[in-house]
Amino acid sequence: MVVDHPHFKSLKDILGRDKLVKVARSYEQDSQAKLIALEQAVQADDLDDVTHLSHSLKSASSNLALVSLASLFAQMEANASQGQTDALGELLQAAKAEYPAALRTLHELL
Repeated sequence: MVVDHPHFKSLKDILGRDKLVKVARSYEQDSQAKLIALEQAVQADDLDDVTHLSHSLKSASSNLALVSLASLFAQMEANASQGQTDALGELLQAAKAEYPAALRTLHELL
């Protein structure tokens, strides 16, 4: 499941469509930059940055009900914080593959 539809509907009901569109745009801009930085951190084996960036992306994705992305970033955060680097590249590739689908779904629901 890319999006938690009940959670997203609650967000839309609480914030209203216009505010949610602004939040989604902000997420898209911020997350694109962080995803690039996360890839660089993974390539550099900078586990502190991987932990920080994946935590930020996990939280932001979760706030917009993007559960699939949030789950991948949560796994990255957990692995990096425990010093486990083996799966980080694979998780990053999965997140990069999921990201466009999540954004498409988000735009469709707005």
